[in-house]
Amino acid sequence: MKIRYTDRAMIQRFGLDLYEVSDTAGANLMRQGKAIPVTSFDNPLVDKNLREKEKRERPESRKLVGKRPLVGWVQDTEVYGGAELSNEVVKRAGREFGYLFQTFTPSNFDKKALIACDFLVINNFFFFKPDQFHFILDLIFEYKKPYVKYEHDHREIIGADSRIKLARLLFKHSFLNVFISPFQERNHREKLGDGIDPYYLLPPAIDTRKFRILEGIERDPKLVVNTCGRLYAQKGYYNVLQFIMGKKKLKFEIYTREHQNIADAMKQLDNVKVFPLVENEQLPEIYNRATYTMHLPRAYEACGRTIAEGLLCGCKPIMNENMGIKSFKVFHIEDEEWSRDKFRYFIEQGPYSFWKAIWYYYHGLDRLV
Repeated sequence: MKIRYTDRAMIQRFGLDLYEVSDTAGANLMRQGKAIPVTSFDNPLVDKNLREKEKRERPESRKLVGKRPLVGWVQDTEVYGGAELSNEVVKRAGREFGYLFQTFTPSNFDKKALIACDFLVINNFFFFKPDQFHFILDLIFEYKKPYVKYEHDHREIIGADSRIKLARLLFKHSFLNVFISPFQERNHREKLGDGIDPYYLLPPAIDTRKFRILEGIERDPKLVVNTCGRLYAQKGYYNVLQFIMGKKKLKFEIYTREHQNIADAMKQLDNVKVFPLVENEQLPEIYNRATYTMHLPRAYEACGRTIAEGLLCGCKPIMNENMGIKSFKVFHIEDEEWSRDKFRYFIEQGPYSFWKAIWYYYHGLDRLV
C-alpha cells in the first residue's frame, strides 16, 4: 500500500512524503500517528488486479476485518433513485469483503438494531421523524457510535435544507467522510473548512455489468438522451430547452417524471420526444441507441450519474460546469486521453477502495493529529 507520512522527523529522515510499504507496516505506522493512506484515484488503495483475482482475494479481505462487522446503513428513503442505486453497488462490494448490512429508513427504524451495529454509514439524512433523527444524533454524538458520512449531494450546505452548524458536527465527528467528486469536496470545504477531513473520493458507483456497450443495437448518430429523473428548473429544464432550440439537426429523447407536462411544453419542437421514466434495467439499451447523453443542471450536481452511465454505454457527454464528474481530471472525459476502459476500471474499483479505506480509518485513523 502507499502511505503519506505525517511525522515530520520521518519526512526529514527519508526525504519523502510518500512511501510504499506492506499493509501490516502501513497499518502500524497509521496507528502510531505517523502516516495516512493515499486514497486518491491517482494512487488507489485497491490492488489493480483485484477483479481478476477476486476469488483469491476475498478470503484475505475477510481476514482484514476479522469478525464480520454489522454496518447500519442510514438513508432517507427506500425508493430507488440514483443515490440508492449507488448505495446498493457499494454494499455489494462490502459483502464481498465480509461486511453485513442492515438498512435504516424512516419507515424501517429499529433502535435496538441500530445500537447493535458496529458502525453506521449515514447517507442522506433529512426525512427522518424528529424522534428518530435525535436518536441517531444522540447515538453518534453522546454515545460515540462510530460512523461514516457518505454525501450524495449538496443539501447539507446549499439550498432550503442547508444546516451548516449541524453539517460541521456531522463531518467533524465522523471517522471518514465520503464525497463523490473533487468538485463536491471543494464546495463542502469552502463552507465547512478542514472539518471534512479525512475524506475519500468515490467515483460514481454504477453496476458496470449492466451499463456497457451492447452488441446488436444500432446507434443513431443524431440522437441525444436526457434521463435525469425529473426535469425541472434546478435539474436544467431551461438549459435543456435552450440547447434543443439551437440544435435543430439533432433528435432528443427526454425521460422524466411528469412527462406529460414537459411534452405539452415542448409540443412545438418536432425534434423532441418525451417519455415517462423507465426502469433502471432499460436504461443501457436507451443509452446504446444514442450518440449523446445530456445533463445541463442549473444547481450543483455532486457527480452526475446519468453522464457516467451514458459514457459506459458508449455515449458522448453534453454537460455544463455544474457537473461534478468533470472535476475528476483522471477521467480525461473531454480530452484526447479519454479511455473508456480506464474509466470503467475506476468505476469498478471505486467501491473496493472505499471498503479498504473504511477498514484503515475504522481501526484508529480518526485519532491521527
